[in-house]
Amino acid sequence: MIRRTYWSDALAKPTRFLNFLFVALFLSLLFVSSAYSQNVNEIFQNFKHAYDKSDNFSANFEETTLFANKKSVARGRIVFRKPNLLRREYVGRKDASKVIQITVFDGKYGWTYTPTLNQVNKMKLNNPKGQLFPGIGASLEDFEARFDMVLVPDEFANPKGIHNIELTPKKDFANPNVKEKFQIWVKSDGWLPVQVGHEIELEDGSRQSAIVKFSEIKRDKELAPDLFKFVVPEDAEVINLSEN
Repeated sequence: MIRRTYWSDALAKPTRFLNFLFVALFLSLLFVSSAYSQNVNEIFQNFKHAYDKSDNFSANFEETTLFANKKSVARGRIVFRKPNLLRREYVGRKDASKVIQITVFDGKYGWTYTPTLNQVNKMKLNNPKGQLFPGIGASLEDFEARFDMVLVPDEFANPKGIHNIELTPKKDFANPNVKEKFQIWVKSDGWLPVQVGHEIELEDGSRQSAIVKFSEIKRDKELAPDLFKFVVPEDAEVINLSEN
């Protein structure tokens, strides 16, 4: 019997929800530039302009998920480089120097390694050219056609210069089996994303949500040349989940 961890299973059977958490979410996080007095269309144009100029993004993160009234919290580090390179490390709750799982997207394949199992899951990326949000490709050209965007007032966050953009798929692009929304919180001091969220409601009425908070955010820093190259550890079991 093949052993797999929860997040390894997520790689084996990706969904919009998990893609948002692990890949697409992060590919959307490089910049939004606006003042809250601006409307959402102006904010989006600033976002697009800043994203076009950005090369990479790195941060520590805290990821909180809620499903069936069960809450889980995970922490780690993540680095993204346009258009589709990603490195994410989950670390121990008590010891941040202990890596408990590593995921690397090298542009062609996604690799997830769990040291305690000495097991690697390998999967061919569906879109090797990268994507900014699930299903919309590597650019923002058709973003406004696919999503309705609104600014959500927040009496606690707004005075701190943090603004919440809420996005919902338009009817022609929505999954008929679920209701969902995305949220991005950006801070006017540098206009970097400080938090992102995703919530879906299934046909049976059950809900699942995720909030990812970022800290120690850095943009356009020099990155190690081998950061997005994955080398299979010696004697590790490799499970190839690729179709080809």
